[in-house]
Amino acid sequence: MNCIIIEDDYLSQQTILKCCQSFGKEINVLRVFNNVEDAEEYIKNSTKKIDLIFLDIILPGKSGIDFISDLLIMPYIIMTTAYENYAVKAFDLNVVDYLKKPIIFRRFAQSVEKVKKLIKLDEEKGESETIVLKNKGTILRFHTHDIDYIESYSDYIKLFIKQQPFLHLTSLKSIKEKLHSEKFIQIHRRFIVNSEKISYINQNKVSIIGYPNLELPISRALRKDFYKNFLGDEEAMKESVS
Repeated sequence: MNCIIIEDDYLSQQTILKCCQSFGKEINVLRVFNNVEDAEEYIKNSTKKIDLIFLDIILPGKSGIDFISDLLIMPYIIMTTAYENYAVKAFDLNVVDYLKKPIIFRRFAQSVEKVKKLIKLDEEKGESETIVLKNKGTILRFHTHDIDYIESYSDYIKLFIKQQPFLHLTSLKSIKEKLHSEKFIQIHRRFIVNSEKISYINQNKVSIIGYPNLELPISRALRKDFYKNFLGDEEAMKESVS
């Protein structure tokens, strides 16, 4: 599994690194960061999927709690901290475990095993990414598989998940970059659809399962790529575009 470490204390960094190295090839540490801002920039630009983050709470600049609160696509997170009083808040934000410093390898290994079981369960279900949304003070966690489609509204987006809309302050371009699954296809400057949720295509309009009165437009500029990606057949694509 790919992981990053966000920790400003050097000794704690080295402890976590050594613990990770004890798992051999099972854990691949991509980068170590001293602060959240640098980690956010890396996550934004990285082409590699991050499965796990080891995250301190008290950091220079933005805190670990604020970092989680700003995440949309959320890897599994193990908190590493010297403080006990953030545990309830951390678990409210759906972290996997809460390791109190000094970190003991036995507890570290237990945390990693929890993550490994969750990843295995995701793989068995064919689900590998989760999305975290805040709704009326509640933190909701969904698998990206559950997203039906996404609509852009200028400086924010509306995600439709299991026929329910959720607003999030980000751009369509940004969410597209964060969704690693190839099944999410942009069909219009305002719409991204989950190709597994398409019920039918009618004259360059797409219908989504569970939305009987809705047809989303396929723009001329994106039409060719859509048919190629969705149908995977050159002849069918030519026939549909013509």
